[in-house]
Amino acid sequence: MDFCRVLIIVSCVLVAKNVQKPTEPALNPCNDFYDYVCAKDTRSITNLSFTSMDQELEIKIPDEYNATDIVSNGTTVPLDKLVKLTKVMKWCTEIEVLFTGIFTMDYFGDLFSNKKMVHSARYTAVTTRLRDINSTMVNIYYNALHANIEILEQIKIPITQRNEFFHWMFDTVKNNTLLEIENSGLPQKAKKSLRKGIVASKSFFAFYDSNNITAFREAKLAYETEYYRLQSLLSLEDLMNPIAEKILRLGAIDASIAVLAKHIPFYDIRFLFQAIVANPTNDAFQYLNSNHITVITRNDLRQPEKAMADTLFVTSHEMMHHLYPYGLSVETRSITEEAWACASKEVKMMGNTDRVKLDFGWFQRDIAHEDVVNIIAMRLVMKMAANKSINHKQLKEALETIVGGLCKQSDRKNKPIPHHHPLEISLNTAVRQYPLFSSLYGCRADERMFAKPEEFCKPLGDNITVAEYEVKSNVKDVGGFFKDLLNTSKSLNFTYVLL
Repeated sequence: MDFCRVLIIVSCVLVAKNVQKPTEPALNPCNDFYDYVCAKDTRSITNLSFTSMDQELEIKIPDEYNATDIVSNGTTVPLDKLVKLTKVMKWCTEIEVLFTGIFTMDYFGDLFSNKKMVHSARYTAVTTRLRDINSTMVNIYYNALHANIEILEQIKIPITQRNEFFHWMFDTVKNNTLLEIENSGLPQKAKKSLRKGIVASKSFFAFYDSNNITAFREAKLAYETEYYRLQSLLSLEDLMNPIAEKILRLGAIDASIAVLAKHIPFYDIRFLFQAIVANPTNDAFQYLNSNHITVITRNDLRQPEKAMADTLFVTSHEMMHHLYPYGLSVETRSITEEAWACASKEVKMMGNTDRVKLDFGWFQRDIAHEDVVNIIAMRLVMKMAANKSINHKQLKEALETIVGGLCKQSDRKNKPIPHHHPLEISLNTAVRQYPLFSSLYGCRADERMFAKPEEFCKPLGDNITVAEYEVKSNVKDVGGFFKDLLNTSKSLNFTYVLL
């Protein structure tokens, strides 16, 4: 998005003599709801300039240092003992979580063994691991510190530890999720376990929570200071070792993250690491029972209803991961397997019938939990919308605002996403699975987006009751769900600040 105060519109008209461009048929919501909504997308994602995560930056020498301060006094420390090997492996693991999603705390394979690996064997394991980690990966935290500072320098947001409006939104999603679980037919033991995790869950809204630029500057300085302190302890021979630079860059993270943890004390430092790296992206994730939600870098703040819709849906999506996949161990197996199979069938059908051919091998059954989550999240948000709507027109506006806030702004539809099915396909699946969709838009049985009642997935095992999604007779007219949400934000003194 471009948030310059001067909007320059360039119109180009190409005229070819005696050649008339064929008119495309009107987009049909019953054929492809994503296309129907996103063809009208007028958003412009926030235009920010900041350090890329794949740049190879030199570590800045802190201004406080003199040349003599970073020269060894003759006392050296062997490379294998420069940084605790468990710390090196910890940050290796966190970096790999970013790229693979795979997490472990058993860094050396001996966590649950009475026979611990000796130091020399651990160092061998570290060197082997570091060979598989490239410079982009070891640089990513330092680059992220640069990017966070650069973004905070460009945006004009009041300094706050906790954004009251977004956390009200998070609590609202949390409470509605708890209500869904309580009203479901899940066993009481499963309900209790799910409730416990959801109640304890936290959320972090990038650049709206803990956004004091001083904290990031202090963390960056701590990283640089520790990097050069560690470097000064190595012999010239060790400095020439190919893995020395990786150990130095990973070894400096602890000192830096400790500074951030003092300013942002509410989260596990491993989540905090992930959040700092994800802040400049358009990413959202759940990790260690905390949710990271980006706002500015994926929205047009001049269209606040769509921005709020995006944040609300993404927050709901992350909340539903408590059910799929994290709740699978306590939920009834036959129910979860049926829901997984249902979502797989639905998303596969939607992908195979899309007008834009998907890449070969695009469908992966083992990631269908993401589609189950989108189905539950869409239903949850539209139930919330029904409680603030007086007619079907307002329900349709809510649904189109949700999808409109999620439209991708790229030149290629159905682009692969790591660990997910293409966004367009999964969203269309979630909309098709919204029980009121076909009646709202008058879809017929032979149309792609039409779903028969028996085709509705049952993620919690319960039959779908269409009446639960209908508008209620005693609802006051507040202009619709997102109009009401916008008014709530104002009552909590929140407004999107343009750049």
